[in-house]
Amino acid sequence: MERIDINFGKFKVDQLGYVYKDIEKQAKLLETVYGLAKFAFLERKDSLCKYRGKDSMISTRLAISRIFNVQIEVIQHIKGECVFKEFLDSGREGLHHFGIYVDDLDSVVKEFTDKGYEIIHQRIIGKQKVAYFDTEKDLGILLEFQETIRRKKRNTSENKW
Repeated sequence: MERIDINFGKFKVDQLGYVYKDIEKQAKLLETVYGLAKFAFLERKDSLCKYRGKDSMISTRLAISRIFNVQIEVIQHIKGECVFKEFLDSGREGLHHFGIYVDDLDSVVKEFTDKGYEIIHQRIIGKQKVAYFDTEKDLGILLEFQETIRRKKRNTSENKW
């Protein structure tokens, strides 16, 4: 397959995030009708998030596929107040966010909050630290920035004792 990059300003879109009430049905449709690679379903995840300034325990199911060099993520909301429930409660299903992988989430958060954008959902799930910005008014879609948390290497050449 041909490689296609989706760029959004200075950021490369690494993921298209979709939200559906039934991700098994949607994954099968995307595989059979649109020819996406078979989806890998991940274990149901419960996690604490901060949603619109308040702590919320949420549960989601995820399935992942790829097309070209872009990850396709389908999300099913199970419980809790969060951006996924808000999207479904508004009567929508489908494309929800552009996911962008960054090396330093804190600097992106500062950059976007300095520009007046609000973080509406953030959490750490597994090794991913994520923040969703409310960019719907300007872009018609949310932006999700993700940073993979890496273990710090110990410097064995120095004795810090």
